[in-house]
Order: sequence, then C-alpha cells, then structure tokens
Amino acid sequence: MLKVISIRFLIFVISFAIFVACAFKDETSVPPKSAISPINIYPNPQSGYGSAADQLAQPDDVEIMKNGDLIVSDVDNNRIQVFSRNGSLQKTINAETLDMEKSDIVPTGISSDEAGYIYVTLEGIGSVARFNSDMTLDQLIGYQGKVSSAEYYLRENDGLLIKPQGLIVSRSGDIYVADMDKTIFRKDGVYNFGFRKFKQIVTGHVTSYTYDKEYAATQEVTRIMRKSEGMAISEERGLLFVAEEKPQKSQFGNSEKFRYIGVFDLKTGKFQNRLIGVEMVDGKITTGYSKDSIEGLSVLGDYLFAVDEKAGRVDCYNIDSGERIAHFGSRAPYYCDDESDCVMDGVNYNEQNIIAGGAQVHLLNDWHKNELASPDGVSTMTLLTGETILAVVDQWNSRILTYDLADILEK
Repeated sequence: MLKVISIRFLIFVISFAIFVACAFKDETSVPPKSAISPINIYPNPQSGYGSAADQLAQPDDVEIMKNGDLIVSDVDNNRIQVFSRNGSLQKTINAETLDMEKSDIVPTGISSDEAGYIYVTLEGIGSVARFNSDMTLDQLIGYQGKVSSAEYYLRENDGLLIKPQGLIVSRSGDIYVADMDKTIFRKDGVYNFGFRKFKQIVTGHVTSYTYDKEYAATQEVTRIMRKSEGMAISEERGLLFVAEEKPQKSQFGNSEKFRYIGVFDLKTGKFQNRLIGVEMVDGKITTGYSKDSIEGLSVLGDYLFAVDEKAGRVDCYNIDSGERIAHFGSRAPYYCDDESDCVMDGVNYNEQNIIAGGAQVHLLNDWHKNELASPDGVSTMTLLTGETILAVVDQWNSRILTYDLADILEK
C-alpha cells in the first residue's frame, strides 16, 4: 500500500511540475541576455602601437561626430586622427598640416559644440584649437606661458595656459579647460591644477573668446578637486561634472581615497554639494566604486558615463539619483602599467615594452570581451540615424572601441 501511495505521489509531483513549466513557459523559455560586446574597433584593421596609418600610440581622448566619424588624439604620434564609421582612416592633422612644423602640439582632450566645431587641447603649445567640421583650423584660444601657481589667476595672466589637457565645451561653444602642469600646481606631493573658462563671443560673422573672470572668481572646482582631467556637461540640468583622479584623505573624510565625480553649477562654478560614485554618511565618504583612477566622462540624456582606468571598466550612473545602473569591461590580462613588471611566457607586458614593440598586447587582449588596457577618454552621441553610440579609448591596446548604447542600457 505504501509503495502504491509513493508511486501516486511521484506521478502527482511530475504532473504538477509539467503544469508549472507550461504555465510559465513564456518566462522560462526566454534566453538569458548576452554580455555587452563592442560593435567595432578603430583603426580597423589595426596592428597595435605605432605610427602607421593602422596604428595609434597612447591615444588619450575620442569624440564621436553626428555622422559617425571618430576624432582621436593620438598623443605619442603628435597627431589627430579622423576615422570613418567603418574604422578606416579619413584624415590626419599634425604640426605640419597646421603650419607648426617645429612644434610638438601634443593633442589631448577633445570636445565639440552644437554647431559642429571641434575643439582640441594642444598641450605642447598651450592653446585650445577650434576646428571647422572638415577639421581645418578655425582659430587658437589661449596662449602659452609659465608662471607660478600664485600668479596664475592674476589679471595680467588672463587666458594663459601652461599644459592644457582636460576639455569640455558647452553646446553654445563655451570652453572649460583643466591645466595640468605638475611642476606648477603640485605642492608637497599634493596635486592640483589650473582651471579656465573661455566664453564665446559672436559679433556679426566673427567668433572670438574671452576669459570669463566672473566664473573664475570662486574657483570652487580647484578647491573641491585635486587632480582632474575628465569633464562632462548636462545642459538640461545646468551642471558640470569633474572627475577626481588623486583625492586626499582630508577631502570629505575620504580615508580610503575613493575616486568620485564632483558636481558643479555650469554657469557659476559653484559646488552643488554632490559627489557621484561614492556613498556618504554625515558628509564623509564611506565607500565607492573606484579606488584607482577616474578618467574620461561623458553625458547622454539622463546618464553619466565614467571610465575607471585601472579597473579597465566603464560605469554608467543615473545623473539624478547617482545610482550606478550599468558597467562593463575588465582589466586586460596582458598589460601592466609603466611602474610594474608582469612577465608571461618570457614577455614583459609593461608600457615600455609595448612602446618598444616587444609586447603586442592587441593580439592577446580580446576586444570582443572588453579586455581594456588603461582606458581613458569616452564619448557618447546620438547619430543622425537616431542610433546612440558610446566610444571608449582602449589606450595601451592602441585602439578605440564603440558600443551600441541602447544595448548597454538594456543589459
């Protein structure tokens, strides 16, 4: 009798399981979402670190244009590269094409405005270059000089730039620049930087720039931040976001030196008492997502994208809530920074060996798996086709990766 009951019970269990499976067939049959994958690399094809047309050498920043073209600051090659959407090289801008043959222009940060002008910080000559949409030079903003940090903001030095790097431009063409000369702004081992805003002035058909003294009066950006290059703007909210690379323990009780993103008023430069990327209790930072370095920033709609350089990761935050809602990327297995050694199978995968050609990391670090080697700049754009694209600089793999932004936010 007991055996019969057990068989009946077993049949009941099996029948119930089949019923449940059928009842929830639509939900359980949906395949799991796949991992986020890049949609292209630039250059395409690529052959690693170098000066050839299919190579980059320590690229620093990237800007996506509305037609899908990518503009890249190719720092160690002292040039700006323009790639078509399919990854082929369209144009090269260097000291020779700019009639500056004897100069190391050292292009670094890149941004653009609503009218389609492109702006690039030329660290080597202490200026911001404004280019027309065809990448012909329109004008240079700022001038190079070298003064002490105490003299930097004196009236006679308005517009002076020492080694401009970080750059963001508003839709209307106002320019925000981070000036990063370590010998001037670093004191007793503590980093800082110079910060300039140039206001666009349009008179008739002539566009010029003037140093915004009113904006500079507070200098809250340099009081809150210590070493910053990555910046982004949310025009709708009137906010400027600035990434912190080298925080001090004294800042917000940040004993673990978590990296964060400071939020400032775009018009006045006033700190908005908000930090993104960390959690705070009683005004002190208690935890965060990044403990090494936040580099590039980019805003698209409600979302702020931040590059964690050492972790090989891109984080996505909801601007209003500050919540991290997505992230992708991992530190490349075949890569170590300039101060380290990591020998595998007799090859040292540090930066010096990459430069020398002894470590061809781009052949080993899988771009399909988002294996990023010291990622830096990031850009987002809604193209004329309606697609939303994100591009990130995969610096020591000597390439740029692009992603379908809708795919990232969905997953």
